[in-house]
Amino acid sequence: MRYRLSRVPTLLLALCFSCVVQAAGEQSEVDIWGTLLKPQYFQDRPITVGKSLVELRIPVRAEDSGVVPLSINAKIPQTPERYIKKVYVFIDKNPKPLAGVFHLTPAMGRADLAMRLRINEFTFVRVVAETSDGELHMDEGFTRASGGCSEPPPFLKLKEARARIGEMKFRADEAAADGDVALGQLIISHPNITGLQLDQRTRAFIPAEYVTKVEISFNGEHIMTAETDISISEDPSFRFFFQPKAGGTIEARMTDSKGRSFTRSFPVDGA
Repeated sequence: MRYRLSRVPTLLLALCFSCVVQAAGEQSEVDIWGTLLKPQYFQDRPITVGKSLVELRIPVRAEDSGVVPLSINAKIPQTPERYIKKVYVFIDKNPKPLAGVFHLTPAMGRADLAMRLRINEFTFVRVVAETSDGELHMDEGFTRASGGCSEPPPFLKLKEARARIGEMKFRADEAAADGDVALGQLIISHPNITGLQLDQRTRAFIPAEYVTKVEISFNGEHIMTAETDISISEDPSFRFFFQPKAGGTIEARMTDSKGRSFTRSFPVDGA
């Protein structure tokens, strides 16, 4: 009897501990999108999920978490009657989930976009497109990457990157088969420091400095504006469409978190 009495508390403790461990293991992750991001940015507005308006493309497993390619394919043309006026890019588990808001215009012709992101851990990436008549559409994808926001840049490379801040390159491909739109790519020299990266010499965090806004126009007409945060990769690169028509000048203006501003102009041949 004494043996049994001494064993009962032990067995009960073991069973209780087992139940606690099992419950903890079965606990689901917080729905970051549903409980935090959607209410914050879109309140109770309905969002259509699927690829009917925009399609997100991102690798399932990233080769480099600091430079993860993302592209957005729009399913409607940009016309004055109806167009995609905003595109939001979210990375659920990044320290700052909203990577950027892109303000688009009918002058683009097409609302396709491409860029490079920093991904900090395995996460869903989402694109929400808002049309000129107020509809919201979302596409999403899961990617496996980690450490993209905290990987420290080598000291010498960072020093060189800071010396090039504000330099830009622009390339325009030939107009598409319909002769109306052309694909442009703008690359901006900037280290885009996240504030989460350690200085390898001092072991202190490097203060954040990153591109916050990019404004692009063609012949004085607004094409698009990108409002960005720390999730955009070093040397931000944006691909977008515009209508070259008879040719002219692309003008790009960049502003960063330190208040620096640079403007560059690039000649473009006509279609």
